Amino acid sequence: MRNLALLTAITFILFMSRGITGPIGSLYAESLGASYVAIGLLGTVTSLSAILFSTVWGRASDRLGRRKVFLVPSLAVTAVAYGLMAGVPRYEYLFPLHALGAIAQAAYNVASLALMGDLLEGRAGERGRRMGTYRGLGSLGFGLMAFISGSIADRLSLRVPFGLAGSFLAVACLLALWIKDPAPARNQVSGKNPVSTQTYADPAHRLPLAPLLIAAFLWSLSIGAVYAVWANYVVGELGYSQTALGRLWALASLSELPFMILAGRLSDRIGRLPMLGLGFLTWSLVFAGYVVAPGMPWIVLIQLVRGFAYSAYVATAMTYATEVRSRSQRGLASGLYGSAEGAGSILGSSMGGTLAQFTGFQAMIGTNAVLVFCGAVYLAGAAVRWARRENTTDREIHDGTG
Repeated sequence: MRNLALLTAITFILFMSRGITGPIGSLYAESLGASYVAIGLLGTVTSLSAILFSTVWGRASDRLGRRKVFLVPSLAVTAVAYGLMAGVPRYEYLFPLHALGAIAQAAYNVASLALMGDLLEGRAGERGRRMGTYRGLGSLGFGLMAFISGSIADRLSLRVPFGLAGSFLAVACLLALWIKDPAPARNQVSGKNPVSTQTYADPAHRLPLAPLLIAAFLWSLSIGAVYAVWANYVVGELGYSQTALGRLWALASLSELPFMILAGRLSDRIGRLPMLGLGFLTWSLVFAGYVVAPGMPWIVLIQLVRGFAYSAYVATAMTYATEVRSRSQRGLASGLYGSAEGAGSILGSSMGGTLAQFTGFQAMIGTNAVLVFCGAVYLAGAAVRWARRENTTDREIHDGTG
């Protein structure tokens, strides 16, 4: 429990750093002279660095059989990267710093997710809920900081949030020193539920990897495209202030704590694949709302729906990633999951900035609404195929032919 509490506290602080910089990140780049295309390329650099290193860090953590050794240095490097971002004179300096921060964050993301899988091993039937609580508290940290990030930028400068983010990460790095890698667990084969409580060690009832990776790619592609320039759309075209921007972002993030817990419980009950499909369907409604009803008070409702959509995907996908392979390959699975998201972000960030530049914000967001809806259709089909396969496997085992 101590490890779980420490990891949750670190994630809370890490998301505080993201929350205070995320809503104003593209505005900061624009203030340093970046065009929308350059802003998209910044996201591409970040995602490319993540995709190249996520699998590397995952394999390394599996081979060493340790996760902590990746947590402390990654947080330290990320703290330095954010601190340096606060002082750059032009946007070109952001490219190497984004790459450095992304490499370090990839190490943290892969190692922390694998460690969560290690800590939740043997807790079949409640992993979704526990993962939702863990990740939901991270969203709470993000939301609290997002709520005030715009005000800080308005009253002080766009640089100050990045300096504060570096300070938060330094504290998280110190906390990581107290984490201990859990001892290897025995192979536990508990009672199985073919829908949602598969044991880690039972390959016959393990979820397929491909739908997770495809979902991660499509989700990060659409999110990367829309949110690479969403702040510019909300402030520049819709006329909201930077303070309002931060509070709209915070509204969605603060709603994620209860929604993450709810989504985790639902995924434990109805299964990971159906829950992923529901998340994608809800995302398509969110993007459609940004196009057809972006004014007050509708955007408030849209942001609340966004909180559920985000939670439905993230809590479910993170749990899925820890279940899809056993402990000896959990780091690799986490790395592949991170690489799939990075690959989607590469295309998404470039596509979002470019489409916004040449076709307008609404056309870009509408395109991604259609893309996410197609993803929901794919995941619904995958869930049906998985249920049929499980029913066939159960019959074979019952009849003694499996």
